Amino acid sequence: MENRREMLEKAPLLGLLVRMSLPAMAGMLVMASYNVVDAVFIGHGVGPLGIAATSVAFPLQLFVNALAMWVAMGTASLASRKLGAGSNVQAEYALGNGFVLACILGALTLAAGEIWLDPLIALMGAETEVAEYSREYLRIAFLGNPLVILGMLLNSSIRAEGNTRYAMFSMIYPAMLNVFLDPLFIFGFKMGMAGAAWATVIGQVVTLLWVLRYYLAGKRAIIALRFSRMRLLWGIDRQIISVGASEFARSAALTLANAILMNQISSYGSPLHIAAFAIIMKVTSLAVMPVFGLGQGMQPIVGYCYGARLYERTRRTIEIALAVALVITSVGEFFLLAFPQVFALAFTDDAEVIKITVWGIRVLQCTFAIVGFQMIGSVTFQALGIAGPALFLSLARQVIFFIPSLLLLPRWFGITGVYLAYPVADVLAALTTFFFLLSYRGRLKKMERRQIEQ
Repeated sequence: MENRREMLEKAPLLGLLVRMSLPAMAGMLVMASYNVVDAVFIGHGVGPLGIAATSVAFPLQLFVNALAMWVAMGTASLASRKLGAGSNVQAEYALGNGFVLACILGALTLAAGEIWLDPLIALMGAETEVAEYSREYLRIAFLGNPLVILGMLLNSSIRAEGNTRYAMFSMIYPAMLNVFLDPLFIFGFKMGMAGAAWATVIGQVVTLLWVLRYYLAGKRAIIALRFSRMRLLWGIDRQIISVGASEFARSAALTLANAILMNQISSYGSPLHIAAFAIIMKVTSLAVMPVFGLGQGMQPIVGYCYGARLYERTRRTIEIALAVALVITSVGEFFLLAFPQVFALAFTDDAEVIKITVWGIRVLQCTFAIVGFQMIGSVTFQALGIAGPALFLSLARQVIFFIPSLLLLPRWFGITGVYLAYPVADVLAALTTFFFLLSYRGRLKKMERRQIEQ
């Protein structure tokens, strides 16, 4: 445990960032494989309309993830900073309060999903046949809502301690199981959409059991999950809610944007456009997950060092992470634009869907290289516990730039305008993030100088 503290304080930064991020990257890639594997098997076992149904389901599942990340990121940020300040007891209160909040949100989302499923699907603008497939999938998938929220909370807390390797396996094991169960249920038992949903829920059960094992068995954890620390305290809950609000806002805004997007595609395109868009999003999720993993690897380093008043080390970590993110997304853009047909063929053999997918990738992902910069910028302010800029940057891309573009551009360019909304929002959000980071870099430099003068 003390070795982990020393590692966060003194290890060479690039090597430390790689060490902390690689397990998170692997875990996030594996997590993305849930939806990708589902879509691949659904595409070949159910057809294009089944793939379209996963696209309709995606915003609703994304909202559940938004609630999960709200508590998870807020708890992880607070726990990291308290550990950096040497206050293990306060870090345990952060974990205990986060656990209770996650349980409450899990119960509420399960109930809401069961009660309002049909109105939620209608909100996505799905046509009748696609809506039927969506209903079949979501009725089962929503059973995993509490599992997702609790699992994400504990996984983020494990990473906040610096044990990214254990956190990685909490995502790898269920994904491996999902790869086996999907074809078994879809093709072997001929369960169709329901089979894909059950495979995902079973994987989520495995995730939760694995992260609970970390805290309930053995002595791996630096902080403990104790009933005595689960009494809700407003001072702690306020910090969790305020810092995590930026992640919730980002994901909730993404949910709203996707709901509008589904309606716009339905208005200006066809169910085949929805299927193609689903494929694009699955492929993109694989390309962007390494950046999420980088952010998760960076967060405990920045949070701990900032809490320990190691301001130079904090600044340098952020700068290195931004550079690495730019490299990752530049490589991702190259492969996306160079080989779009290869990705499309993995999901379907429908010629029209393949044609639309190839075109869509080239329009939508022409600015993918700058996406990582904006994402790491937002995570930076979460890790520092600076709620205002984190919240603004989380909302900037989806609410301020993307949604207006999504509503306006299709009026002039039709379905092409729907896809063009992405690169327009990416450019504007990246520029906004750059100016925020430049300002706060100056503040960190001032803190460094004051520290040296003292």
